[in-house]
Amino acid sequence: MKVVTFLSVKGGVGKTTLTVNTANELATKIGGSDKVLIIDLDAQAGASVYLLGYDQQQALEKQNQTIHELLDKTINNQDPNISKYIINPYKTNPSSGWSPRLDIIVGDSRIIDLEREIISRSAAKGFGWSLILYQLLTKLSQLNYSFIFIDPPATLGALSRMALGASNYFLIPLIPDDFGRVTVGMFTKDFFNQAFYEIALAGRQDRPLCGGIVFNKIKTSTHAKIADEIADEICGKKLYDKYSIPVYKTKLYDRIAYVKSLEEHKPLYKIGDKKAEEEFQSFFDEFYDYVVRDKAKG
Repeated sequence: MKVVTFLSVKGGVGKTTLTVNTANELATKIGGSDKVLIIDLDAQAGASVYLLGYDQQQALEKQNQTIHELLDKTINNQDPNISKYIINPYKTNPSSGWSPRLDIIVGDSRIIDLEREIISRSAAKGFGWSLILYQLLTKLSQLNYSFIFIDPPATLGALSRMALGASNYFLIPLIPDDFGRVTVGMFTKDFFNQAFYEIALAGRQDRPLCGGIVFNKIKTSTHAKIADEIADEICGKKLYDKYSIPVYKTKLYDRIAYVKSLEEHKPLYKIGDKKAEEEFQSFFDEFYDYVVRDKAKG
């Protein structure tokens, strides 16, 4: 089982859209009894609304059938029935186009309160909290999930660090502008240094690898030029002073198809925008090489 997290430090970079469509595309390609799961850690529940629609996400939140209760029970040393919290979007709406092999644990606005509790406990008890999700995923491995995608908040807070602590790979979508440059610096310096320290202190032996940086929502030739400049800056950097940081050759442009996909709660390929589909497929092929085939390990 591999766990993949898309990270960002601000909203609007396409993190959730990439997470959902990458997970769905992968779910269409696996065989046997294998499945793909998305865990929605974001209080905005964007991945859940994308897959299920707002009304169903809200209904599941009211029923406490979300990541909030699952994590809350785990933190309080209870043994929740994980299957209760797993929702299959295809069964909910077979005409939507989502793969029957794609499941989700739904996001919940109340997870912000849980994050505060996690931070409070970490101050009192050290950094064991950073592997809470990691420990939960060991139970999910028994349910035939070959890949799990985590969609954390667009922040560098406790939930994002918890997601990283549970991951084998992380990807960073960037809009190629000046803030994108700053984002790279934030991730490659302060955030990763602190997060990896917490992961090691909590007892996890291995460390998550970078599955790639992808330039997203490109609008102009200036954006494309800045993307090339940022790629050159990243070229000489090493993760853990050992691993290269992959920069995807594919650049994803800001196309209306992504907006329609979100509004209609359908995967990108169901929208009928050939250019958007071709770009995404090119991105996915690189993702498959770096993450599924472990090219990122060198």
